Amino acid sequence: MTLDPQPAPALSASQRRCHVLLMLYAPLTAVQLEIISEINRVDLRTTWDDLAEVTCEIQRIHRLDVLQYSEKECRIQGDTLAQRLCLFQGLRRTLRISPDFVPRHFLPWLHIAFEGQPCPKVVLRTDILGVMIEDCASLLPKGLSEHDCQLIRICLQYCLWQNGAWQSAPSGGIRFTEQQRRWLREKAEYPAARTLFTQLQTLSHGLMDDSECEFFTLMLRMLKTHSYQSSGSTEDQRLLLQIENLVARFQDVAGMKFSSYEGLVGQLFAHLGPAIERCHFGIGIDNLMQEEVNRMYPRLVRTTREALEGFEQEYLIALSEDEIGLVAITFGAWLMQGNALQEKQILLLTHNNPELEEAVEQQIREATLLPLNIKYQTLTDFYKFGAPSGVAMIVTPYATRSTDADPLVIHTQLPLAKEQRKRIRSLLEAP
Repeated sequence: MTLDPQPAPALSASQRRCHVLLMLYAPLTAVQLEIISEINRVDLRTTWDDLAEVTCEIQRIHRLDVLQYSEKECRIQGDTLAQRLCLFQGLRRTLRISPDFVPRHFLPWLHIAFEGQPCPKVVLRTDILGVMIEDCASLLPKGLSEHDCQLIRICLQYCLWQNGAWQSAPSGGIRFTEQQRRWLREKAEYPAARTLFTQLQTLSHGLMDDSECEFFTLMLRMLKTHSYQSSGSTEDQRLLLQIENLVARFQDVAGMKFSSYEGLVGQLFAHLGPAIERCHFGIGIDNLMQEEVNRMYPRLVRTTREALEGFEQEYLIALSEDEIGLVAITFGAWLMQGNALQEKQILLLTHNNPELEEAVEQQIREATLLPLNIKYQTLTDFYKFGAPSGVAMIVTPYATRSTDADPLVIHTQLPLAKEQRKRIRSLLEAP
């Protein structure tokens, strides 16, 4: 008696989309959707949905697009540097959540593509590339993990293949701005990247474009773990000083103090270190909640934006709204945690003017930096049932009759007067 083989477990949506992205980069004439469906073990409709999600993500983060040659074939398109950075991040994520896909599919396609190229096949030998990467790692302030080495080895093979393909395309190569080149050449990772580039240039008989040296530097930069407690480098000390200035500026503008300091600085260090690189090289981030953050915490976002001005000037960058939003959320969380404050429950009494009620909500949110939980209740229900338990404040733009409500109802008229804003803020920010 023989047992039937167990079917392979279904892939998660994240795994499927990682596969879709890497197949868009595979050195094939064009990616056939039937092949994607077969590898991901899903129907064509699901593949179309996955492709749409991947397209939205790379448009948002890297400003790339997917060109459809027909209903069945497609190919990624856009700026060469953006494409390379997108591939780097895609490989990094795939090796983490679907590691078998790369050696089983992506690398074999890449090695087949080498067959018609002038690049010596010796560049595919993992032992030789491994020695080069070890030499590179020995020159870095902090070594590379096994996962990092695997990622770099795959990226190097792709770079070598792409440089071979550029031999027949005079416009090939990555184009860095002069400011980007200066930024990278000043980094501690540049000598290591230069050594790696020189060795690969020799191994490939001069095949590599000069811009690859800067790209290798950027690749090593993106692998750096930013922890302000782990490095005494000049660069990290500069970043730490700027973050301390940022926190001081935020406290000055906000008129509030952080009672817990070290954890806040550490979290900002971990976020803003990579954010500087992202700004210099046009890399976006996923912050799909940004519109809601702007709506729910307008004053917190505005205060954060003002506090960040000196930081942006120091690094000659302009942080995106998504980056600013994440910094604002960090400040808000530490204001609550450090000062042992609780999210206040606000009740907004409504009647018959939704636009006015929404304007009142925004005015209340403008009164404080802290997160608020604002719930709506009709005047009729309020008179009938009273306010829910746990409410810290009741506000309404409508005239109300006297009730036994505790807390008392605050009648608001727009725009809020200065004294009324101060009173509301005092109530909201009280422990």
